[in-house]
Amino acid sequence: MDENRSTEQILEDLAFDDAPDRGHRDRLEVKLLGHFNAARFRQHSKRKIKMNLKLVKLAAAAVIVMGVFLGLAIFNETSSVSWAQVRQQVAAVKAVMYKAQVNAKENGRPVQLQIEATLADEYGTRMDTYMDKQLLGSSFTLADKKTHIYVMPAQKKYIEVDLTEEIRIENGDPKLIVEAFLKGDYTELGRREIDGVTLKGIQSHDVSPTAGVPGGRGLMEALEGLSTEVVASLWVDAATGWPVEITLDITDGNGGEQMTIVVSDFQWDAQIDPTTFAPVIPEGYELMHRVNAENLEEGNQLVEGLAYFAQINDGKYPARLSVRDVVIEIGEIYRAKSGNPSFRIDDVQVSTLKYGVQFFDTLQTEGKDPAYYGQTVTAVDANKVLLRWKLDNGQYRVILGDLRIQDVSPTRLAELETP
Repeated sequence: MDENRSTEQILEDLAFDDAPDRGHRDRLEVKLLGHFNAARFRQHSKRKIKMNLKLVKLAAAAVIVMGVFLGLAIFNETSSVSWAQVRQQVAAVKAVMYKAQVNAKENGRPVQLQIEATLADEYGTRMDTYMDKQLLGSSFTLADKKTHIYVMPAQKKYIEVDLTEEIRIENGDPKLIVEAFLKGDYTELGRREIDGVTLKGIQSHDVSPTAGVPGGRGLMEALEGLSTEVVASLWVDAATGWPVEITLDITDGNGGEQMTIVVSDFQWDAQIDPTTFAPVIPEGYELMHRVNAENLEEGNQLVEGLAYFAQINDGKYPARLSVRDVVIEIGEIYRAKSGNPSFRIDDVQVSTLKYGVQFFDTLQTEGKDPAYYGQTVTAVDANKVLLRWKLDNGQYRVILGDLRIQDVSPTRLAELETP
């Protein structure tokens, strides 16, 4: 501390922002403590007295600053719980249980799903999905085996996804949703009451419709490829700070294909029975397919799926690389060839393509500069770029028209993409 500096100069260094935003308390506290800790007493008595006077002056200024700040906080929130506290205590949770209600439309018809989920850092994630009280499927993301398993009772089949160290399926984790709210921009919604409990809420347009959402990417397949808009609200108990309800209203850019997800009935820091995460595959169930995440990163999953699509579509690839559009095109192909009794759709190959397409979609959210040219490139265009994305080393991974995979420099990519 420079003893020649005035109180006004010290306060200027605090960079005090009188708007009580979500990080204000933490920033102010750190800066005030930093200035106090910077003060060091000298052994000389006169020096000591002079420094003490400086500390008194700074302390008085701090009291004024904190008084103003606390007055603003009380005026705006009238609650002991801050959003910083909500973020901190939710992030520390080791286990949580919740329920979710999904209202959507499929081909213009309403669809309602109910999800019951259990998450534990030690064991993984389990989600049971119901329609009209009938179990559609149970999914397990196991932490110790780094494996995702989805069991489908109606089909008597199951799917396994082997995960790499770098890839983790963040499937239905409400902690991720809360984090997405509080690390981005949001607006205050004020207060409301549910069953006598006072809630305070915020609204955000920055929450992803896939990361942390119950059902994960499997639930969001119907919206893949669309320019989705998400309006999300988070309501917490004003007294305790624990989230009580999360709502996500999802539409495409034109206001269609609406989906609403309401997450509630939270049990934070729940006591979990380890047997909850024992994915018992019933006898007689058939492995539908197994996915290796390394194939996704390398592009092999996409190549295998695209090869099958070209096989059933006379050498043509999907016009658009989204799950929604691929499924629609496969339906059109099936109707066009339904007169051929030997023609069948291979569900395993279709699922392989869907996983590859989902991986390609994540490349867009990760800023990997992906591009797809399926509308103009076919299987006979051996040396043309069908799709590509940027690698971490600055090169591009390219899948050519004959489905060869190559890694090329940006200069070489520009040459390949030149008409």
